[in-house]
Amino acid sequence: MPTTFRIALLAGLLALLSNLAVLGFIYLRTHDEAISTLRAQVVEQEAVLSDVNRTGGRAALLDAINDTLSYSDPQTAIALLDRSGQQEIGNLAALPPGGMEEGYRVSLIRLKGDPTPREAGVIMRRLPNGEWLVGGRVAGEGFALRDTLERSLVIATVLALALGLACGAILARYVGQRIGEIVLVTNNITARDISERIPLTGSGDAFDRLSRQINEMLDRIGSLMGELRILTDTLAHDLRSPVSRLRAAAHAAAETSDKAEREQQLTKVVQQADALMRILTTVLEISRSEALTGRNQFARFDVGELAEELVEMYEPVAEEAGAPLRLIPPDQPMPLLFGHRQLLAQAISNLIENAIRYGASGGEITLQISQTLEALTMSVSDRGPGIPSELRDEARRRFGRLDSSRSAEGAGLGLALAESIAHLHGGVLTLEDNAPGLITTLKLPLTAAPATA
Repeated sequence: MPTTFRIALLAGLLALLSNLAVLGFIYLRTHDEAISTLRAQVVEQEAVLSDVNRTGGRAALLDAINDTLSYSDPQTAIALLDRSGQQEIGNLAALPPGGMEEGYRVSLIRLKGDPTPREAGVIMRRLPNGEWLVGGRVAGEGFALRDTLERSLVIATVLALALGLACGAILARYVGQRIGEIVLVTNNITARDISERIPLTGSGDAFDRLSRQINEMLDRIGSLMGELRILTDTLAHDLRSPVSRLRAAAHAAAETSDKAEREQQLTKVVQQADALMRILTTVLEISRSEALTGRNQFARFDVGELAEELVEMYEPVAEEAGAPLRLIPPDQPMPLLFGHRQLLAQAISNLIENAIRYGASGGEITLQISQTLEALTMSVSDRGPGIPSELRDEARRRFGRLDSSRSAEGAGLGLALAESIAHLHGGVLTLEDNAPGLITTLKLPLTAAPATA
């Protein structure tokens, strides 16, 4: 059975049940109200006549019955019967069914002058002298409305079913159309075409939200595929030079007969192999950080102590480059950071090395540690040429080296690794202008949990 047909049938049944519930409620309320009103009127009439008989005797009761009959109310039934059940005075053409029994009941009675019996509420009361007082009231507008509802119930049921099926068909068509749009796009994805997107109606309903999520997922997949394509192309391009140098050094070592020169060429082979290993290790570390696979090695450690160790280690290198390295300690005690100490050391080392390599010409380089209520920041500042704002995204990309640094040693992975390590800790890497120079900042959360994949 097609899904759209089942949706239409379900909607029709729900509409039918809801209409039947409404009609049934109206019927029950109308019926109960009519019965209650009729009973109250009959009981009140009998109580009045009984009081008249008790206070004024039989003569007063006869006068009251005559007065009631003089009103000629077509709905009022009243009679006084003798002990044998014969009517002495009243407007009954025949006794009510059920015989001579005290109490209230609903039955068919026929009044004098009526050709057919009518439904009425009747009460019979035995008087102290043995006579019977009969009072009643013929069902009026309430019962007529009930009868009309009963006759209309079948028609209303058919109409409710038809309207429910029509509404269900419209709903099924709408649902089928929206699902069809999603299926069409997913079929194209299966056919390896992720350029299409699911159209949005702007209504903000569940289908729009689902379509927006799928579109965002497709955007992310397209972005990752583009990054993967760029990564593979760039990796092949950037590894070509060290592999060529490695091959040339190995070939030269194999061709030479001089022992000293062979050792020199073999040393170059080892150096080039080490450079390749560093590049591949860095790429692997970036992938692991972005996949959040280093969480099991998280521990609490003192960031200030780590910063002092790194500054002490890089001070001689910075002095040799002509740019002293200085640590700006925090102005208050720092809390222990929950993270991967070795990876964060690698990230800060990359930032310091970049500052020494490209910003030493400007003079002093600083490493500053600070904190807010929610985050801890580690900033490396230099006074070099800096990076223009329009080129900062390129500098953060894997193998993203700017033209001015193409001749410099390195594979363009330092900032990419630092950014992936920040992502592992739920933080971000920012590049800002130092006027002149560059400020690279790792901002890591103190209270929030690390980001999820």
